[in-house]
Amino acid sequence: MAFDAGEPWLDELLVALHANRDRLGTLLGEHLPALRWRPEDAQATYLAWLDCSPLGYDDPAGVFEQRGRVALEPGPLYGTGGDGYVRLNFATTPAVLDQAVQRMRAAIPPAEES
Repeated sequence: MAFDAGEPWLDELLVALHANRDRLGTLLGEHLPALRWRPEDAQATYLAWLDCSPLGYDDPAGVFEQRGRVALEPGPLYGTGGDGYVRLNFATTPAVLDQAVQRMRAAIPPAEES
C-alpha cells in the first residue's frame, strides 16, 4: 500500500521538513546567532549539524541538556572533527522546534555569549 499510495504522504512530509529547516534557520538567527549552521547541508535530511564552538563549551550537548533540558546528539559521536558540534533533529512539530531553540537560548547565560 505504501508504494501505491505513499506519494501524497511523502510530498506533505517533504514540505513540512523544508518549512522546519527554514524555521530553524530563522530561530537560530534570532535566538542563537553565535551558532553556525549551513542549511544547505540539511537539504537531504532532517538533521541539522550545528557548530557551537563559538560558545567555548567542551560539551555543548551536555550544556544544552543540563541547563536547557534539550537532548541533542554530541558531535564527537560522529567521528573526528565533531568537537564543538551538536546534531539537532528538526523532524518535529514547529511548536516543539520553537521550544527547543528557546530552551537552548535560555541555557546560555548572557555573559557566555560570543
